[in-house]
Amino acid sequence: MVYLALLVVVTLLIWRTRETVSRPGRLADVSLRPRLSVPADIRAAFVAPAVTGFGAMALVGFYAALAPSILAQQLHVANHAEAGGLFFELSIVAAATILATVRLSSRAGMLAALALMIPAVGLMVAAQFFASMSLMVAATAVCGVAAALGYRGGLQVVNQIAPAERRAELVSAFFICCFCGNALPVIGIGLLSSWATPTTASLAFAGMITLFSVVALGFGVKYAR
Repeated sequence: MVYLALLVVVTLLIWRTRETVSRPGRLADVSLRPRLSVPADIRAAFVAPAVTGFGAMALVGFYAALAPSILAQQLHVANHAEAGGLFFELSIVAAATILATVRLSSRAGMLAALALMIPAVGLMVAAQFFASMSLMVAATAVCGVAAALGYRGGLQVVNQIAPAERRAELVSAFFICCFCGNALPVIGIGLLSSWATPTTASLAFAGMITLFSVVALGFGVKYAR
């Protein structure tokens, strides 16, 4: 009920938001066929925000799907409220980070997120290895900051590099990368966990995020404007 009430508030706020299109056309003239593409001349510049969005949503997906089982199996925490509290920490840290970094440039936020993803997954693996709740809380905080900066910074960079007439297509491609990050790594870790230990699966996840972050940092620095 609380969630539905909040959705009503959000709906009212969106309804009151200023339209960004100066001369909106008729709905009948709008094509509803999905389109996503990345123009050839900005593909290299698109790599960094795309990978950043992938990594940011992978971190959120990891916590939403697997953190409770890690708490139960490696950290021996059976209290569901503690598991919920950990995801609440991730969410509230992410929200606070977005509010606190409004003046941070989009590219600086994106690069900071990529740099933070590496210690974030390192802390995650360390929390499992040492069965430490303190490390898990610290990892969650760093992940929250990285996810918030990555999503906001990546989306803003995409909007900046997109040609005006193709912005919707490019943003759609960015969201596809985000949703793939939200789902595919978690599915992969789940499959790997059935063949190996959960710690090994998390190490594989950490290695993937680290590799992607280093590659995206290289592209982000090279094509920084």
